[in-house]
Amino acid sequence: MFEKLRLSLSIFIFMQYPIKAVIFDLDGVIINSNPAIEAFWKSWADRENILLSRAQVREWIHGRKIVDTLQGIFHHSSDETREAIRASAYIFDQEMNPGPVPGVVSFIKELNQYHIPVGIATSSHHERMLHMLQQIGIADRFNDFVTAHDVTKGKPDPEPYLAMSHKLGIAPADCLVFEDAISGIQSATAAGMHSIGIGDEDARTGLLQEGARDVVPDFQSLYIEQRTLVTPGGIRFMAG
Repeated sequence: MFEKLRLSLSIFIFMQYPIKAVIFDLDGVIINSNPAIEAFWKSWADRENILLSRAQVREWIHGRKIVDTLQGIFHHSSDETREAIRASAYIFDQEMNPGPVPGVVSFIKELNQYHIPVGIATSSHHERMLHMLQQIGIADRFNDFVTAHDVTKGKPDPEPYLAMSHKLGIAPADCLVFEDAISGIQSATAAGMHSIGIGDEDARTGLLQEGARDVVPDFQSLYIEQRTLVTPGGIRFMAG
């Protein structure tokens, strides 16, 4: 019995992590854009007679730059078609009007109240990111941003999150990342950061396998208590 108690205590202690900053991806984490994004890419895949699987969506669409998606899914398409997709994707991005992921606005404001630094590391362009944040009223809630033009290598390379760590002046090991994409969790893990996945049960296994500490459907199931973020799985991130 005492051995089981010691094991339980050791697991409990292990499941607590000190952090000093929280970093967010944009699409699918702050803004609820994933359904529209998936529909856009599926329409082009259908036109090119490409059977788009859920695995491909998770690997090559969410969290990726357009050039990566084109290379990963449309590599057999003509140069003219890929250029048409690129131009169409730019217009689509500019015209999107997604709402926030449930609970994210109040969650970010609560982090602000505790004076915990927050940043965004996204594969999106800076102007689009600001436009999306302005639409949901939180453009002024972040300490800094890393967008597509700030890096030479996108996710899953660690460069975006390492660049964010450098901008915030906080060590990667002291940062907690929220990501919905496999490539984003891979990027955060490679950078040496903690991460929580945002996704449904279908995405849960893949996100955990890539290094996410826990996976939640949105921010409504998270709470902050005395500067400690607690997940539904009982994992605690203590802000120093």
